[in-house]
Amino acid sequence: MGRLRVSAFRSCHDGSRGEKPITIFQQTKEGKSQRAQHVENVADIEAVAQHTEIHLEDAGYPILPKRTAVHDLPFIPSIEVAQRDGRGGNRLWIVVDTIILDATEYQEKHPGGRQIISGFAGRDCSWQWWSFHTGSIWHSVAAGLRVGRTEGVSNPFERPPAIVGLRAHGFQDGD
Repeated sequence: MGRLRVSAFRSCHDGSRGEKPITIFQQTKEGKSQRAQHVENVADIEAVAQHTEIHLEDAGYPILPKRTAVHDLPFIPSIEVAQRDGRGGNRLWIVVDTIILDATEYQEKHPGGRQIISGFAGRDCSWQWWSFHTGSIWHSVAAGLRVGRTEGVSNPFERPPAIVGLRAHGFQDGD
C-alpha cells in the first residue's frame, strides 16, 4: 500500500490559528484510493523549514538497496566523488574497489571513530578497508551504503609491502 502526501497551505495571516490541513491518499490493494485528513500547526512547520538546508544534488544519488547488482549501480565520475567530502553540507563518500559508499550517517557509528572515515572523504580506501574488514562486514554494512560505482579515484596512501615470511635468511629449522 503506497502513500501520497498532498498538502494544502493556509496563510497564518488570514485570522486562522495557523493550522494546515493535510490530506493523505492511500492506494489500497484493489487500486482504489482512500482519503484521510489531519491538521498540523503551520508555525512549527515553517520554523523547521527556515532552519533546514536541502541539497538537491544529493537527491540524485540515493543509497541503493543491498540487492542491487554492481552492474546496475549508476556510474559517477571521479570528479563528482571528490566533491563529496562531507564539508559545506555535502555528503561524505568513500570508495572501496570502485564502489562508492555514502558514509555520511555511518561515520558516527563506525567502531574506529568518525576520523577514520572522514580521512578518506571523496577518496579511495580499498586496501585499508580490506586490511580491517571481512566479506561479512561488506555484506552486512557496506552493501547498505552503496550509491554508485566509479573509476580513477586515488588512494592518498601508498600500500606498504606485504610481509612474506618471518624466518631470517640463512637459518635452518632447529638453529
